[in-house]
Amino acid sequence: MPTTVLIVDDEPSARDFCAEVLEEMGLLTRTAGDARLAASILETQAIDVVLSDVHMPGATGIELLRTIRTRFPETDVVVMTGYGTIPEAVEAVKLGAYDYISKPLKPDDLRRIFRRLVEKRELAAENRLLREQVRTQQGFGQLIGNSPSMRAVYELVVKVAERRHPVLILGESGTGKELVARAIHTYGPSRDKPFVPIDCGALSASLIESELFGHVRGAFTGATQARPGLLAEAKGGTVFLDEIGELPIELQSKLLRALQEREIRPLGSNERRPLEARVIAATNLDLEEAIGKGTFRKDLYFRLNVVSIHMPPLRERKSDIPTLVHFFLERHATQEGMTGIAPEAMTCLMAYDWPGNVRELENCIQRAVALGSPPLIQVKDLPSSLVERASAREEDAEPRTLEDLERRAILRALEASGGDRLRAAKLLGIGKTTIYRKLKEYGLDPAGPTVSAPR
Repeated sequence: MPTTVLIVDDEPSARDFCAEVLEEMGLLTRTAGDARLAASILETQAIDVVLSDVHMPGATGIELLRTIRTRFPETDVVVMTGYGTIPEAVEAVKLGAYDYISKPLKPDDLRRIFRRLVEKRELAAENRLLREQVRTQQGFGQLIGNSPSMRAVYELVVKVAERRHPVLILGESGTGKELVARAIHTYGPSRDKPFVPIDCGALSASLIESELFGHVRGAFTGATQARPGLLAEAKGGTVFLDEIGELPIELQSKLLRALQEREIRPLGSNERRPLEARVIAATNLDLEEAIGKGTFRKDLYFRLNVVSIHMPPLRERKSDIPTLVHFFLERHATQEGMTGIAPEAMTCLMAYDWPGNVRELENCIQRAVALGSPPLIQVKDLPSSLVERASAREEDAEPRTLEDLERRAILRALEASGGDRLRAAKLLGIGKTTIYRKLKEYGLDPAGPTVSAPR
């Protein structure tokens, strides 16, 4: 993605000049006439660099710099001053500005500074990517899978983790939306602060308001003491609003106001407290459809949907099923002695559509571990309804690729040989090394790959 620069100057001609030079370099630009408007833009848009004048009416560029260093530490700042050697420029660099440039502005000076700055940011991004490549060999944080759709999720998590913008996570129940929120929190700058999950669909309207915003003593019957509310208790951490689509419509306006003003007003109080936490929301509902029905506010949707991440259902990333199965085996079979899964059982799991997604798969493996006989999970250990539906799909499905044909041929050879892999290799006319490799490739090896629990 091109670097996005926010140009802040009360002189329109200076803003236009800077925008023209930077856009010629291939950068994206946004403009603001004062520090207050700039702070508002930073709250709602992804800005990589701020180029700000020091002397402006109202809040100065130094005050804006302090705000950016506190609330948007990943954003670089370059200051412009008509007095390049006076204390303002020195103070700006001490406060964390990347560099300063003197007015009157010269195109070559602007290009030189931003060429260095873009190279620095690209190098930092490459280093982050290298670190994440190690982490994403089998998954990312507590998220498991290496399919293309999951790798796309990991890349988005890496990009948004270091920022403070709201994130909206979409996906069916059981896909792991809370795990995505936890990954964003864990790999962000507030990882040492609280992560506070709130299920908006589990509480009544009166309780959810008190839970979110807090209340003062006597605010309602039973309020014998004041409570700060979870938005305040999260401090500078992360509040995860699960099932945000279930939030009562009368509370949506209050949440919107809190997000816009970055302030919280407890129930029954006239005092306001700062909202310091980052807000991440999730839902399995179609919020645009809810907006059409009048059950969800359009303005709240746009406020939350600065960045959206869609969690793919398990039926769309079946290549991750073998990795997930062996991960859940390690999690649940440590004391039961279950070490793997028979090829026929894996075939059933791969053929099933998993309407309950990863959560349903984990429950299935946990059940099989509890009811099965070690060392391998067999077809008889799986729920009968799952086996029947998977068998029906397997019979109806035509092989679509060479890999499908090859996989079926290996399964039939294993069935004919009673599970003996060497005999199956002879039936197929291939070497033992080849069949072992193919078994692992298709997730049919009873021993399975070794998957360590994420750290």
